[in-house]
Amino acid sequence: MIGKIVVILVPVLVSASWQREALDWGIIGGSTLGGGLCALSYPIFEKPLIEGPGDKPYKEDLIPNSWVLAGGLAGVGLVSLLPNQDGWLNDRSYRHLKGGIQALTVGFFIKDFGKIFFGRPRPDYYDRIQQGIEVKKARKSFPSGHATHAFTTATYLALYTWDEWRSDDPWAVAVKSGITALLATGAGWIGYTRIKDNRHYPGDVIAGSILGAGTALFFYSYQLWWKPEEQSNHGTGAVYATWSMGEDNCPYPGNAIEGSTPGTSTMQISIQLVSIRF
Repeated sequence: MIGKIVVILVPVLVSASWQREALDWGIIGGSTLGGGLCALSYPIFEKPLIEGPGDKPYKEDLIPNSWVLAGGLAGVGLVSLLPNQDGWLNDRSYRHLKGGIQALTVGFFIKDFGKIFFGRPRPDYYDRIQQGIEVKKARKSFPSGHATHAFTTATYLALYTWDEWRSDDPWAVAVKSGITALLATGAGWIGYTRIKDNRHYPGDVIAGSILGAGTALFFYSYQLWWKPEEQSNHGTGAVYATWSMGEDNCPYPGNAIEGSTPGTSTMQISIQLVSIRF
């Protein structure tokens, strides 16, 4: 029964393009709203779930948060305008636009929820409290938002560089390697400034870096490698596939998936269906 549910749900979720669009933009809208609400909230628990000494002096930001967000949005716009495998301003460009925005907004929500959930005091916690400076942010150290957004942008751009510009010429590989190195260096430097400015501990920056890179990889994959395609009668094929569970022969040989053979197991057929649909 579980095998049947999995196989049948795949076409239901992705067979209609409007459903995919509603899901994609719903993720963006929901994550933006959720992240904004978390950003305006105080920590959930009175006692921090992750402790921090908080004995460093308060300093001004070397890189304001608005700069990092603007850089992330600029990066998203860039990947939607640059040429890709199919040319300029096409369906892949649109999927890059959605993927980049999804990576940024989901990362925004997760990191701001993490801040109010863990409630870790910043390295300059006591100095903030004494001076009354941004008290609401005093216990929002984990994870680093700057590192999250910086590594989201850097990772997405690096993936774009290698995936869309696939030339194997030595000069092309050198250029792509150079771009990747610059992106990694820039994101790493932003993370370093957060430690230097007494805004975060190294662990906060590492967590934000992993979160940012992870959301970029996930949504790049979701939009570009799991893309829905126009289907015809694939829903029926999925239903046929379920009948082969535990049988020696498929009751409708050759109908479950084009090119399939009698006796194909349900798990094998499910994998083939997923590869067709995304």
